[in-house]
Order: sequence, then structure tokens, then C-alpha cells
Amino acid sequence: MEDLKVGTIIRDNGKLGIVSSIIENAVWHDDVPLSFTKRYEIRYFDGVVAVLRHKQIERLIKEGRIEVITK
Repeated sequence: MEDLKVGTIIRDNGKLGIVSSIIENAVWHDDVPLSFTKRYEIRYFDGVVAVLRHKQIERLIKEGRIEVITK
């Protein structure tokens, strides 16, 4: 899956939403090198705000539960 960008419009179970920000964190563990995580803040047009991990979005797109409308 290609990374989503700020401004991407999605349809999530019939609800329209827009990626309003991307949150990237890096975590360092003693036994594991630098690990990056990416989360997307999605604002739905009904006022709901959700933060979803990249892997969650990827899985939901593959399952057809989220559709990318525009990138």
C-alpha cells in the first residue's frame, strides 16, 4: 500500500473522512534498532476524529472496508 497523505479522502464503512495529520514516532529499544510507527488522524465529516495505525489502515483497505477516494 502506498502511504496516505494529508488531504486524502477515504470512505470508511460508508462514512467519508479526510486524513488531517500524520503522526510519526521513532522508538529505540536496547535489543532492537530504531523502530518507526506511523499513525493517521482521520476527521470524518460527521465530526468523529480517529487515529489509526498504518498497519490497521493497510489491512482495512485490503479487506475492502476502507476505500481511498482521492490521494
